[in-house]
Amino acid sequence: MSAADLVIRGATVHTMDPARPTAEAVAVRGGLIVAVGDAADVRPHIGARTEVIDASGLVVTPGLVDSHQHPMHGLADAGAVDAAGFTTLEELDDLLRRVSTALPRDAWVVVKGVEYSALPPNGRFSAFLDDAVAGRPAFLWLTDSHNALMSTKGLQLAGITGPIGFGDRSKIVVDDQGVPTGQLHEMSAVMHGYAAVPAPSTQDIARLAADLFADQAACGITGIHVPDSWAGTEAILDALDQQERLPLRVLRAPWMFPNGVDETVDAVRTRTDRPRWRTGAVKFFLDGTIDGGSAWLQHPDCAGEGVRPMWIDVEQYRDAVRRVVEIGLPCFTHAIGDRAVTEVLDTYEAVGRPKQGRHRVEHAELLSDNDIPRFAELDVVASMQPTHMDWTLPDHSDNWSQRLGSPRCGHGWRCADITRAGGRVALGSDWPVAHYDPRVVMAGARLRRPAAEHDRDPVGADQALTALQSLAGYTTWAAYGVGEEHVAGRVREGFRADLTVFGGDPLACPAEELADLPVALTVVDGRVAHRAQL
Repeated sequence: MSAADLVIRGATVHTMDPARPTAEAVAVRGGLIVAVGDAADVRPHIGARTEVIDASGLVVTPGLVDSHQHPMHGLADAGAVDAAGFTTLEELDDLLRRVSTALPRDAWVVVKGVEYSALPPNGRFSAFLDDAVAGRPAFLWLTDSHNALMSTKGLQLAGITGPIGFGDRSKIVVDDQGVPTGQLHEMSAVMHGYAAVPAPSTQDIARLAADLFADQAACGITGIHVPDSWAGTEAILDALDQQERLPLRVLRAPWMFPNGVDETVDAVRTRTDRPRWRTGAVKFFLDGTIDGGSAWLQHPDCAGEGVRPMWIDVEQYRDAVRRVVEIGLPCFTHAIGDRAVTEVLDTYEAVGRPKQGRHRVEHAELLSDNDIPRFAELDVVASMQPTHMDWTLPDHSDNWSQRLGSPRCGHGWRCADITRAGGRVALGSDWPVAHYDPRVVMAGARLRRPAAEHDRDPVGADQALTALQSLAGYTTWAAYGVGEEHVAGRVREGFRADLTVFGGDPLACPAEELADLPVALTVVDGRVAHRAQL
């Protein structure tokens, strides 16, 4: 018997394996788990070169996986000013003036996290920005990242002078004379405008990515799912992998837009997987966001919006999904409104299951009663982000709730209903929309409110996940959502040696304290990716 590379013993091991829920020791060799049990079970695997960790007081779980985040998007805006928490027009105006006065006359003002409540009510966004930034080019991301604002100078540099056809319902919003108002509505339009903003160099992004992934490993993350096609992602992942600076696994799901179906299908068909990252699905947008009025709802929102899908021809969406399934991959479809979720589930049922992985619904914020059991029936995983609720207030005074109105605003994020019906919920952060720390996200799934706001009432307390379910959302259900349940998501012999070691018990820890639970060790592919000094 060859000696193990790593042995952890004396710990509490939550295996997430129903056949053996708990253990005391784990042995790892060649990137795989070779023994799980007690000290006697791992003793034969200890050799002269085995690193042995005596983990008394520590708790081992399967490695945590964030099922939805956008790392290169967040890194591209690393230098942007954060407007989170500025909820009034006066606060946003003051922020823009302070930031712009410190910049050269031709410098871009880039702001992220702008809240809808801080926008000018007259819809004349460019005029507001022109005054606030003194004529500089400006680009403002709204909180949902599906809408953005640009100043007049910014629009000029982007070549935006009027309406543009994108092949979906993304649009450059214009006034009655066809003049752009400064609002870019939905992803195709947003990315068109953002292309004018000077991008960091590939070297800078790679350096920032290495730091980001190291920070994520320090939070216990061993893998991430990236449903986007941010420019340069593959080159950066390759460079980090070759330099052995990629401390986690990455699964990519490139965007599929109506005007790029053939190109995306061809690119995915000819994909080449790497040791630490692979292309494992394709990402669709069937609708937008509730805050922006573009979620596809069963009934119009209180502003009369939310009545159309993002794809102008839904049959084209179905055909594109079918083409992805024919090449063997699953589809991850962004569907926030209840009507969009119904159409996605109908489509998945019509085209059938993929050969690899499983179809997912991304976000699934609003669900009709009839669709709750269909996740289990169709073997579709709900990929959800509990910390998106941080902007939803219990008194329903927030923009999201005002858009939906009562009683619909009380029917969001039905995580527990899905699991009660036998479905699975893969959890994630949607970083940079919300923070990537899985302890914060798991706490939010249990509390239904921000973990740090102890005096705030929960939103939909009956939809809270248990401690075990929230951990499953980052382990077994995350693995199941990409068809890796036979190699990942549990601490079991023959499975990947991806482990998260906590300085306490995430299943016994009160949800309010979970965000501060130390991460002692993160192991990816049998190698230590993070080691804390406890």
